[in-house]
Amino acid sequence: MLSIKDSAKKIIDDLPDDISYEELIKELAFKRMIEKGLQDSLKNKITPDEELEKEIEKW
Repeated sequence: MLSIKDSAKKIIDDLPDDISYEELIKELAFKRMIEKGLQDSLKNKITPDEELEKEIEKW
């Protein structure tokens, strides 16, 4: 498993050279959200579809 620093370096290395700071921050945040979602899924910390549909209806 990569350290946070190594993971960030890999993400940065995979991005184009002309990326802006804003795009870089968005990309790092996006990757973190994906990782967190996968970890939650593995721990079965998920919200059933029916519950999500009810929450969306409230909006």
